Amino acid sequence: MAVDDEELQSWREILAEDPRGWAFDDLRGYAEDAAPWRFDTLARSLVQMSHDLLDIGTGGGEFLAALAEDLPDVTAATESQAQNLSLARERLEPLGVKVVEHDSRSPGAALPFASESFDLVLDRHAAFSSPEVARVLAPGGIFLTQQVGADDLAELIDLFGLQTPFPDSTLEHVERELTEAGLRIERSGAFRGRALFSDMPSLLRYLRRVPWTAPEDLSVDAHRAQLEDLAARIADGPLVLATSRFWIQARRPEAPEASVTDFSRLLDDLPTVPEV
Repeated sequence: MAVDDEELQSWREILAEDPRGWAFDDLRGYAEDAAPWRFDTLARSLVQMSHDLLDIGTGGGEFLAALAEDLPDVTAATESQAQNLSLARERLEPLGVKVVEHDSRSPGAALPFASESFDLVLDRHAAFSSPEVARVLAPGGIFLTQQVGADDLAELIDLFGLQTPFPDSTLEHVERELTEAGLRIERSGAFRGRALFSDMPSLLRYLRRVPWTAPEDLSVDAHRAQLEDLAARIADGPLVLATSRFWIQARRPEAPEASVTDFSRLLDDLPTVPEV
């Protein structure tokens, strides 16, 4: 599909924009199938019972702000991207939320909070360290997360010749990591759906906000062929791409009472009785 210079220039201007936050409401040409669970509903029900809450990877604070009337007095959030960090502070600090800079993908990066500080940790589409989540959770505390699956938008990633950005982002792998960190999986699920793009401005702005789905140096001049291919497909009807999501609710077990003997541990030490 041949694209004229005026449209190409409009694409350049969109790709030059500086996106902030994780809201996609302004993308009128973008829609996504809803998962069979409602993460916001699950989170709100837990937040209403929480006393100490942490939100990992809060983005621009959009999600926590929507829960404002239910947030406990002690609420903290982390964010790694500078442009989102400033927006999150603008939005959340007036609500009494402490927002700190933290990148869970940095090797050995510990969450900047004391052990057993929170009875609820939320994470929506952000990287996390299972051992660190287990460390900051109080006994009996809950971790609720929704993640993007490794095969999300695979067709788009293949079009740009990229490697799968997060190959370990699968329900099975993350459940195993959380279990190894000492948490108990209570509920979980996975879903594959569709993302629909009906215009190029929405697609381009989506790519800027979710940068791992496109090359770091994404530009009209360097990737004109791929962008024109996508534009042609949108012109023939909505561009339909496969999405992948999963969610997990896990709990840190309560500490055993000091006065109670756990006899189940003795089973591993029983002497071998010879057969007669």
